[in-house]
Amino acid sequence: MTSPTTTPGPSSTSPRRDLPPVSQGVLRRRRVRRPRLAPYLVPAVAVCVLLGVYPLFEMVRMALSDVGPATLIGSWEFVGLANIAEVLGSDAFWSAAKATAIFTAVLLVVDLGIGYVAASVLAHPSRLTGAVLSLMVFVWALPPLVSGSVWKFLLAGDGLVNATLNVFGLASVDWLSSPNLALWSVSLVAAWASLPFAILIIRGGLLAIPRDVLEAAALDGAGPIRQAVQIIIPLLRPTLAVLIILIFLYAFRSFDFVYVMTSGGPGTVTTTLPFLAYEEAFRTYSFGIGAAVASVSMLVIALLAVPYAWGVRREERA
Repeated sequence: MTSPTTTPGPSSTSPRRDLPPVSQGVLRRRRVRRPRLAPYLVPAVAVCVLLGVYPLFEMVRMALSDVGPATLIGSWEFVGLANIAEVLGSDAFWSAAKATAIFTAVLLVVDLGIGYVAASVLAHPSRLTGAVLSLMVFVWALPPLVSGSVWKFLLAGDGLVNATLNVFGLASVDWLSSPNLALWSVSLVAAWASLPFAILIIRGGLLAIPRDVLEAAALDGAGPIRQAVQIIIPLLRPTLAVLIILIFLYAFRSFDFVYVMTSGGPGTVTTTLPFLAYEEAFRTYSFGIGAAVASVSMLVIALLAVPYAWGVRREERA
């Protein structure tokens, strides 16, 4: 008798499953799903290098060179840190640094303090919320030259602000010509212009906080102040960190309001670091000194902003 023919089968210990072959169409679709991003990033990187990195490189190179009207077009003589040493040794630089510090402090207090209160109110929906937000966007979108010119007329000796004070029997105030008030006036106007942006940023952070957390805190007996100190502000730390950095950047590049409202005066009271760099470069034609002032300002911003942002990012990862 012949034994029945047995066909080899899969092993009983490790069964094998035959997988269907992958067609060429599936492979093509998989390739399409992973497009190359490099060609799309090239234009953006080129624009950033052309408009951002290259001007900064030229500014630093100018700060390390002797550049004047006669040598602006041509080769620059390298002088090392001589321009920076001259800037750091001048009284004008430290006076401008003090004015910039006061300017920045006013912006921080107004934008963070009033901005948080206003954002807390606008975080609750109401009939006026949309209108107020639209008005704030309009104020924020105004060019600094326009808003600065309007405030210059309002704060003039015979402007609307002094006229209102005279109606109530109060004397006129030299808002822009008094050495004691000019810097504070310009700083408050700049804070008024940047306040809508701060309110929108803080409001966005408040809306991202889960309502359940605040409701649980209210059930535990936490009042508004305790909720703000122990819950809301800690949760807003990443948002506030970014906002503080942006305020520093805004303060250290605020040239428009000083130029339009006071032109650095009276005297040099309102001369901030950006305006000092402008004066050195385009009024006295000391391009190397002006670039040195701008380079030192950029270094100060990096020393203040980068460690703070790095620390907040490290806390988020922890």
